[in-house]
Amino acid sequence: MFTGTLRFIDIEAGVWQLVTPQGKYQLRFKNRPADLKSLEGKTVQVRGTVRDDLLTTTMAGKVLEVESLGVS
Repeated sequence: MFTGTLRFIDIEAGVWQLVTPQGKYQLRFKNRPADLKSLEGKTVQVRGTVRDDLLTTTMAGKVLEVESLGVS
């Protein structure tokens, strides 16, 4: 479980990032929540898996494949 601040970065097609005390994670969604924009700037809890086998062109942090996301 990861807890941090959710933010949107306007690079390329846009990317969602979770900023935690341990570092920054680029969020990868299988099914992105429709109300995600309303959570921007809020503290959220994300359950997921860090994917060390994936790289992105945005370089917004380690890729975190999201299983669930909720407001803390």
